[in-house]
Amino acid sequence: MDIDVVILAACTSGLATKVEIAIYGHLFSVYETSDSVGSCDNVVARNINTVSSYKEISISTGKEHGAFFTPRKEWIVPVKAWLKRKKLQ
Repeated sequence: MDIDVVILAACTSGLATKVEIAIYGHLFSVYETSDSVGSCDNVVARNINTVSSYKEISISTGKEHGAFFTPRKEWIVPVKAWLKRKKLQ
């Protein structure tokens, strides 16, 4: 599928076990290292047949989940660059 999905600090430990939730297409994930919500690796592993591509980065603002409450250059810049990637190809 040619769908772009951006996930910001949403891959909770419980999400990886919810088989009723599937991710499709091209996934870009951003998580904060000081937050309890971490990597999407387990969610992607469960959706390996429906995820076309996967890239993930971590940011370290020290703001925990609050790092995503307002726009911050730490995650805005990489998200914009990832969304523009097809135009650059």
